[in-house]
Amino acid sequence: MLIPKLFIAKSKKAWYVVSVILLYIITIKVSLYFSEMMFPLLDQETFFAENEHLREPLKGVLEYKWIYPFGFGSVFILLTIIISTILTVSEYDNKRKEKETKLKEEKMEAELKFLRSQINPHFLFNALNNIYSLSYMNMPTAPDKIAQLSEMLRYLLYDCNEERVELSKEISYLHNYIDFQQMKTEDNQNIHFDIDVKNNNRLISPVLLEPFVENAFKYSRLEEEDDEGYVKIKLSENNQSLNFSVINSKSKNTAKNNDPTKGGIGIKNVQKRLKLIYPNTHQLTISEEKEHFEVKLVIHFNA
Repeated sequence: MLIPKLFIAKSKKAWYVVSVILLYIITIKVSLYFSEMMFPLLDQETFFAENEHLREPLKGVLEYKWIYPFGFGSVFILLTIIISTILTVSEYDNKRKEKETKLKEEKMEAELKFLRSQINPHFLFNALNNIYSLSYMNMPTAPDKIAQLSEMLRYLLYDCNEERVELSKEISYLHNYIDFQQMKTEDNQNIHFDIDVKNNNRLISPVLLEPFVENAFKYSRLEEEDDEGYVKIKLSENNQSLNFSVINSKSKNTAKNNDPTKGGIGIKNVQKRLKLIYPNTHQLTISEEKEHFEVKLVIHFNA
């Protein structure tokens, strides 16, 4: 009762020590009281018959003396208090770790749901407007774009309910996202997506790469229709690791208080998820150069 109420819950360790000392003294007093009550019931003749060598030193008479606190009983009480303290604190620590692990898992799941629900409304409306324009002009590509958008929404709303998805699905989502970004202008934009993947069935956490790509388009100069604006994406995978990098040109409208290296909600969300899902097995660097921003992500796979 004392450990959870004082030692753990309220962190009043000094009060706990005082309470333990008082408990120790009270326990000894109670033990002495009962041992003194039981002493007259002891058959002295039987005792001396079994311990003849003590008859002469004790002059054939047993007397009750207060020697208990310095004997085995005192040590036993002290060890009981110490061991119970250690066991209780250890049990509490194990429960605390289990609770923290469960909270982390719940937090990770909540953050993933939040990220899935955060499909950019601006992107969605822009995609629908482009599809509407294609349909209005009876362009043959309209059905394909509708299918692409449907595939993206299916990935976000259904596939992402799994803890892991195939890498091919994440790549397909990025392809579709880039295609819709390309539709913002009539001219071909300076967008490069290089892929070198050995195993398309490699499982990764869903919606892990898209926020970095979205951030690159947001802060690049592509929407300014600048010929020098660009987004370069590289993704490679082998038995040891997954390597992902995004480089984008710097927009003239990028303000110091709107620094993409600090990350928006999506980037911060991914950073937290990486720490939870891939602890000590990933490296993420977001840097700013004179002419561009760069993101590098490496995830090491277990051997």
